[in-house]
Amino acid sequence: MKTPAFYVQPNGHIEDFYLADDPQRQQADIAAELDGPITAWRLGRHLTVHAGVTRHRRPRNGVALSTWHDLAGGPGPDLRGPVIVTGAPRSDGLLQPLPTASAELVDHWARLQRAAAAVSSAPEVSVAQAIGTRDVQCDAYAVRQDRASERWAYVVLDGIGDEDEVRAHVRRWAPALAREAARLGDPAEAIIRVREQIIARLRGRWGHMDPGAVAVVAVYHRDDPTLRLAWSGDARAYRLSHIAGLDPLTKDHNFAQELLDAGRTPKKWDHNSVTANLEDGAVGHAQCEVDICAQLILCSDGVYHPLETHEPGLLEMAAEMALDAKDSAAALVAEALAIGRRREEACDNATALVVRLPRPVL
Repeated sequence: MKTPAFYVQPNGHIEDFYLADDPQRQQADIAAELDGPITAWRLGRHLTVHAGVTRHRRPRNGVALSTWHDLAGGPGPDLRGPVIVTGAPRSDGLLQPLPTASAELVDHWARLQRAAAAVSSAPEVSVAQAIGTRDVQCDAYAVRQDRASERWAYVVLDGIGDEDEVRAHVRRWAPALAREAARLGDPAEAIIRVREQIIARLRGRWGHMDPGAVAVVAVYHRDDPTLRLAWSGDARAYRLSHIAGLDPLTKDHNFAQELLDAGRTPKKWDHNSVTANLEDGAVGHAQCEVDICAQLILCSDGVYHPLETHEPGLLEMAAEMALDAKDSAAALVAEALAIGRRREEACDNATALVVRLPRPVL
């Protein structure tokens, strides 16, 4: 093994690539790594960039292009996808390791590219709340990123009741749940951990009159193609895409859903009787692929219930209208409240948290 060259991805991820002592083995190793065939672009004595045959659907390799421009003083070849950067070949064809100055330059541009990728890949979050005709806003939401893992977590809590104590409860535990989910990467386990904290805080004296809330949680990481969700109660998550439309990702824990599962028809208020919540009961979990999820919608029943019950198809229509809106959450909440006003009905607290997920870097 010799001093390493670099394997560089378009997003700035960089790894050491060790060169064999045989020219033919070197070329075979590079072709295998880049899923050959390959082209070698030589820049004087400084470096050689080995790239796969140009595929225009692949992203341009900004690290390699910037390094080339810096050394050559002008634009280089159209380098796309991952590349391997080595020193120049000797007269016998054996590739040399990168000179120190060239290696430092590649590392410099890789660090800048990673920083830019981190900014551009940050999910865009849109949140809206309305108190409706209630006296107290007892919904809460939270968005947190764990610094160590760089995971994001999104939470919506819907408090059970309409009292100041419930409002304080959800405002305390929504951020706690988001922090725990971002740290663990497992939203179902986060619900269980926070549940234990809530019960311990009350010293085991949990009773039916103590404040409670239903919860929905999602966890996202830019390098993970899978979005992970968990819930307890009837706060919901939906996936919205341009192709498939609106799909529910959660299944309610309430009496209405139990009747539906038994083949019976729920009555008007059966959805209000929840069978699980953040503090007790079942914890559901689900996953979905990030690349087919243009938007993730987390919401309380104050949003989805009036839209889906009063005018069939209106929930999906409202969501699709919001797909290209700057503030998708506001559009959903406004439409839900408009239904109540038109029908002169009481309006529940309504919260929608919409996450526009960046496309994975290929």
